[in-house]
Amino acid sequence: MSGHVLSVGDLVIDLIMPVSLPLLPAQHQNVDFLKIEPGGASNFMIAARHMGLRVSSVGALGDDMFGAELMRILHEVGVETDLVYVEPDTRSTTVMVLTDQSTGQHVFIGHYGNGNEAPYTAAIDALVASVDAVLIQGYTYYERRVVTMAMQTIIRARELGLPVYLDIGPMMAQLTAERAQWAVSHADIIFLTEDEVPLAAAGRTGQEAYQYLFGSGVRQIILKQGAHGCSIITASGIQHVPGFRVQVVDTVGAGDSFDAAFITGNLAGMDAHQSALLGNAMGAACVQKVGAGRSVPTCDEVKAVLRGNKIDLGFEC
Repeated sequence: MSGHVLSVGDLVIDLIMPVSLPLLPAQHQNVDFLKIEPGGASNFMIAARHMGLRVSSVGALGDDMFGAELMRILHEVGVETDLVYVEPDTRSTTVMVLTDQSTGQHVFIGHYGNGNEAPYTAAIDALVASVDAVLIQGYTYYERRVVTMAMQTIIRARELGLPVYLDIGPMMAQLTAERAQWAVSHADIIFLTEDEVPLAAAGRTGQEAYQYLFGSGVRQIILKQGAHGCSIITASGIQHVPGFRVQVVDTVGAGDSFDAAFITGNLAGMDAHQSALLGNAMGAACVQKVGAGRSVPTCDEVKAVLRGNKIDLGFEC
């Protein structure tokens, strides 16, 4: 599989622990393990690498042990991080991920990093001109030290006619109405859940929300529906693509992994339905495992889900 995707911002590291939810005062717990893994957009990047894409990252990290570990892991899996901005004497964004394996639920507790604004450089400009697609998370538009650089990256990608994918995410709720509208109006394809539809559509829901998004310039909406699969929504109608029945252990990273497989399908020349099947298979493979980061599914695991459901997309990583 060939194709080069650029991921913009959202560089965080996760501290992953299995717990019983809810957590209550004085009800102490011992955990079976503690994992330190890349989180946020890194889940997408590692999944995309597993699917055979070339992946580059731009964003910002602190000059601390967490930032150094994240860079080490991304380099280890083959993500190109040469243009990630690392400022001395700053902190990286760190997230504690508490997962309940009995229910598949999770809770994020985040500590936002600090630092000055990351610059948009000539090297980033040249990188944008060399890729086939750009993915940006909604969180990135909230990331103070990255947002200006990120917006310039997206503007450049649009000038070059590159497909811009936007994953809305819950942090879109923290954006101003103007910033959220800017993010949506500068995306071609958006990924979101039902809960995130109003965040993308200025409070609107259902068909009214979809019309708002299409009027803003979005060409395609991919509504992620967990175990039920996903729906492909365009101005001409809605197509539902069922999910795959699996035992759910942990849902962390499933949405990011879906994005990676869907974009992989698009870049391989698949139509939206085939790309959605690939995304659903990636999501199904992901939720059967604990944690994300380097634990996101391999291409073989994705193909095993497809084979188990007698689906052949003719896809090779």
